[in-house]
Amino acid sequence: MRFRPLPWLTVFTLIGLSILLWLGHWQYGRFQDKLTGDVAPGIPAEPVSIALETGAGRPVQSVYGIADGEAIWRHYLPGRTVQTGERVMAMIAASGGPRPRLPDTLPERVDYEAARIFERSTSRPSPRNRPEENTWYVFDAAGMLARWGIEADAVPVAEPVEMRVTSAADPSRTRVTENPYAAPEPIDPLPPQRHFGYALTWWGLALALLGVYFAYHRSRGRLSFGSRR
Repeated sequence: MRFRPLPWLTVFTLIGLSILLWLGHWQYGRFQDKLTGDVAPGIPAEPVSIALETGAGRPVQSVYGIADGEAIWRHYLPGRTVQTGERVMAMIAASGGPRPRLPDTLPERVDYEAARIFERSTSRPSPRNRPEENTWYVFDAAGMLARWGIEADAVPVAEPVEMRVTSAADPSRTRVTENPYAAPEPIDPLPPQRHFGYALTWWGLALALLGVYFAYHRSRGRLSFGSRR
């Protein structure tokens, strides 16, 4: 075999190949992390019962999110845990669709088989939020507490590990899914298999780049097979 590589093309190819292989490795790492990783280290998921504050001046607050690739709305009310009496912002229900659909009836208590209680680190104001409608596109604990008339700098949220999502188009249809917001930093809503597919894509592009590199050298007579005569 005779091979005379073009220096600059070889350099750029090696750089591109390194980037593509790194991207594939990164996506594969995310695939493994989502299969086995702890999304909320140090915050146990435990049974929690919450007595809700459903009286006057305590409207349901709806917060936008994504789950399973679909737009959803998580609905919150203030309450206190039955176990310790700690005040929390409790997620009481969830609905799918472009606009929030509130529950037909408000419970006086919610019982979670497994939930986490923590202060949400993404609490911040946003011009997209609509406080007058109790609708929030970005979680804003201070704004929600003000709408409830609660004087506090911060109140932890209580998030069930799994949530039941009601279809906005057909309220009789519900599904149970993992709650990607049951962690201080929201979980990436992409399923693990999607990251594995991305990894295969980047690795495939790396192989294609190698193929183009060698095919170009072959077309220029810089790569040939067989013995010279």
